[in-house]
Amino acid sequence: MASTRIPLYRVKGTHYECAHTIGTITREKIHHRIAEDFASLSALFAFIQTEYGLQLHRNFIETIRLLYPWYWDEICGLADGSEVPLEQILVLNFLNETQTAYKLLEEKQRLNSTNDKSINETGAKGCTTVLLNRKDTNTFSLLHNEDHAAALYLSAYLVEADIQSSEYDNGTRQSPNEKFIAYCYAGSIPGNAFGANKYSFAFAMNGLYPNYVGHCRLPRQIVNRALFAVRNEKDLDNLLRISPVAFGFCINGAFYRQQNYLLNYEIGPNLKTDNDNYISKCLIINNDQKIDQRNDECETALNYLVHYNHYERLNKVIIEQKSLQSTHSRWRRGQEFGELFTINDAINLLGDNENESFPIFRNSSKIDDTLTLCTVHFNFNTSQLLIYQHNPKYNNQPSFIYNLTDLFN
Repeated sequence: MASTRIPLYRVKGTHYECAHTIGTITREKIHHRIAEDFASLSALFAFIQTEYGLQLHRNFIETIRLLYPWYWDEICGLADGSEVPLEQILVLNFLNETQTAYKLLEEKQRLNSTNDKSINETGAKGCTTVLLNRKDTNTFSLLHNEDHAAALYLSAYLVEADIQSSEYDNGTRQSPNEKFIAYCYAGSIPGNAFGANKYSFAFAMNGLYPNYVGHCRLPRQIVNRALFAVRNEKDLDNLLRISPVAFGFCINGAFYRQQNYLLNYEIGPNLKTDNDNYISKCLIINNDQKIDQRNDECETALNYLVHYNHYERLNKVIIEQKSLQSTHSRWRRGQEFGELFTINDAINLLGDNENESFPIFRNSSKIDDTLTLCTVHFNFNTSQLLIYQHNPKYNNQPSFIYNLTDLFN
């Protein structure tokens, strides 16, 4: 059973109908999130009323409605069901892009007026992910700390959605049939945390933080939402090629009933070419697969990979935000653990809190106000999703266990 802190809601219907139902159910959670994080959100609510902020969102909306109108319907359904103003729901769904655009504008204005070159900590709300694919310990798993603002600690939830296809553009297009489980932030459509779909694709996201925003492109949230419709690896690769992203993110996942390796993608907007993305793909293979490496442009990692919130392979082509102390501190601490062999090794890393300012399991310090909302384990050998609402290093009993094969029914 789901814990009371992380409830599970089940919905069925069209994209709009499912989102409307969720909006109605989670109305109080959305209000709670906004109230608890109002110190930072209020500046963004004001920013999108300016000519620059309004145009930024209008361009996003136009691109979404052109490429993925069914996900625009979800955003509208969420706003209608919750009775929260659409403008505020848009900020919650376009959060990374809006926040970065606002900070860049604010920084430019400050430099012009004061010559103050100080840089505030940005990009702090990111996650840590471990991918394990080992024959020697019979481990085929993805483990992940879901980190974000403390305002989400009591307002995030799980949704199991069975979404029916609808016609668009006078019947010339149809939205996808989807069935998935997803961990969701109050006020946001699914996608930017973790989940799994009926095609055996399970994934967890890490935020990445370019020091720029691509205008007239798709917000990260929309491309992440589309992951629940992908059927196979080829479908996923194509999605990332044809969906011009406005910001950065990292996908960690597996088509666990189709392939016996794990996937890691780093994605970011390539502003040098219209509608193009920077994409770096890495396969996490085991020793038995080492002699059968594929002849494409993928990189490979042997047995395991740990990813944080900075570009490790695209860092030479993407300019990142300057002050990312948390991710680099967690990366340095992770290096001290050495090679990871077992699920217990991964849990010990994800539960580590030795660095008081920037621990891997984040508990909100004076410097870093982010919390680890939960820790998730996709065990692909058993087809289970396990969620820990406390630090699994000290309490290894999951609060929620979900049989992923339920999605195939």
